[in-house]
Amino acid sequence: MAVLERNLKKDERCKKLIEECKSYFIERAYQLENQFYSAFYVQCAESTAADGYEVFLETPMEHNYFRANLAKLDETAMMRFYKLAAIHHTIRMVRRRKKEMLWENIKEGLFKVYDLTENEKEMVDILQRCAFLYQTGFQELFIKTTARYIFGHKVLSAFSFAFIGNFWYNSYSSFMGSFVGYVPFRVRMERAMGE
Repeated sequence: MAVLERNLKKDERCKKLIEECKSYFIERAYQLENQFYSAFYVQCAESTAADGYEVFLETPMEHNYFRANLAKLDETAMMRFYKLAAIHHTIRMVRRRKKEMLWENIKEGLFKVYDLTENEKEMVDILQRCAFLYQTGFQELFIKTTARYIFGHKVLSAFSFAFIGNFWYNSYSSFMGSFVGYVPFRVRMERAMGE
């Protein structure tokens, strides 16, 4: 019975952290003047919350890296989970849509909404350069960054490595599906330019 109670407390604490971080970042995203960037980061926070529920609470797989580290989850780790999702989705979107978006422009929105420190900004610049110049190395670097930045792990098992890589691939796919599901990317861009 005591184990069940401890697990319920961890789950409730996780839910609270997910919701608090989501609200915090959505509020900041709404403050952006650019309508496209604002909508992008609002949806990013919503999508990250859904991802958080899924990987921390709803996917009881043996090699679920995030669920396995639930006991280490605190406010800092959850904030970093949200920041990494935004960094990942921003880099992947700009890399895919280079002709329509400039990295320097959206980067300012990312830094503002997610209140990145100087070290975090340097991390973003390294990840972005890797993604743009060495695309095949980006996924590996991002997986290792995830483990190190959120939970402080320097070494990953092959299963954890694969799980994190699969998680980010699916996370970005789901995010973009929801972001452009009702309003196409081109229309969102045109509306933002008409401001």
